[in-house]
Amino acid sequence: MLKRFGSSIPVSRQRGRWLPCSALFLLAFLVPQFLQAEDIAQVKKGVVKISAQVEGKTKVGTGVVVRLDKDAAYIVTAAHVVEGDPKPIVTFFSSPQQSFVAQVVGIEGGDPHGLAALRVAGPIPDGVVALPLDLTTKIAGGEAVTFIGFPRALPPWTVSTGSLSGMKGPTLAFQALVEEGHSGGPLLLNGQVIGVVSDTRGRLGYAVPASIVAVALNGWHIDPRPSDSMVPQEKLGADGVPMVLIRSGRIPTKMVEVFIGGRAEEVQGPARSVYLADDLYVEKMPVTNARYRRFVETTGVTPPSDLMEQPTSLDPDGPVEGVTWHDAVAFCKWARKRLPTEDEWEKAARDTQGRILNDHVYEWTATTYQEARWSPAPPEDQTRKVIRGSLQALGIRNALGDLDYQVRMYGRADEGISSRGFRCVQDLAKER
Repeated sequence: MLKRFGSSIPVSRQRGRWLPCSALFLLAFLVPQFLQAEDIAQVKKGVVKISAQVEGKTKVGTGVVVRLDKDAAYIVTAAHVVEGDPKPIVTFFSSPQQSFVAQVVGIEGGDPHGLAALRVAGPIPDGVVALPLDLTTKIAGGEAVTFIGFPRALPPWTVSTGSLSGMKGPTLAFQALVEEGHSGGPLLLNGQVIGVVSDTRGRLGYAVPASIVAVALNGWHIDPRPSDSMVPQEKLGADGVPMVLIRSGRIPTKMVEVFIGGRAEEVQGPARSVYLADDLYVEKMPVTNARYRRFVETTGVTPPSDLMEQPTSLDPDGPVEGVTWHDAVAFCKWARKRLPTEDEWEKAARDTQGRILNDHVYEWTATTYQEARWSPAPPEDQTRKVIRGSLQALGIRNALGDLDYQVRMYGRADEGISSRGFRCVQDLAKER
């Protein structure tokens, strides 16, 4: 039988206990090698202590803040930490002397790997953060991991380390000295939450993977959203390509009319805006010749004519040109990413003040062209896809109005033309 741990301690016996031998060994694991002290301090702001009263005993466990709203904090933990107490007590790292009554808003009771979700109504103490869930990291085994919790005989928010063993059925197994009070806490890899600690057996700890945590939260109508400070604004993707974070939200846009001869002007009309519902990462540069050549060599697809006829004379770091829309979609899928919609492209250009733009190539987007951009009717010609770019790349020499990167044009999906390239984006949850 699996041993669950969310320490069950009689109230009258919480003091004066001897330090267990296993806790002595934990002292050797308190300082992880791969996270700096400031990183650990930041992560602790998203870890909470949970105390539940069940049948006259106090159960102590750990929880992870997964979302912060103006009026509430949402926390995920192991179900057995709070099972039997609909209003457990929560303590935040930034305010350790203050206790908050939480409400259990979802629980998978009776399951040794079950989860529970808590809601703490505001005002929430300053300094609390929501930690990001890592939904896609592939576990090979042997990776160093960190976990934070409340082992009974050690200081609160104790930081320990171990190593991943791999998947054991639906759970992550890791080798570590897991103590009572760790249950419900975050299992961290490179500062990201890859799982929620659920139970232990022998010298192995077990954690529910973050992907399953996300599904459970979704079932309880909780959309996890990490705090801005916990999400890198720029980072390298799994393929080594630099990417920039683009946050969800709304930006103003304009109606633009394009005329033959390289002239464009703003069309006066009601205010319009572009809205993104989700965060994403956008590649800082268009896909290069070198990246596309690797795609060709791996998949055997037919390369653009320039790449076929001049493979050695092309700048490997220059943007690939002449690809069709279908080629761009296939590449991004191969790279485990996707082509951006034109709204995503425009918001990325706006949020980065145009720094992602290339003045030599304009770019494919995933959107089918509609003459009236906000028309509810479906596009008549599904082969016409929106292309976007800087005014210079699009050949606009006479722009009337402050049009920056709001000009939109179209190209046929099966045509690969010189000066036409693309870039990929990756949803925030799928990037790691």
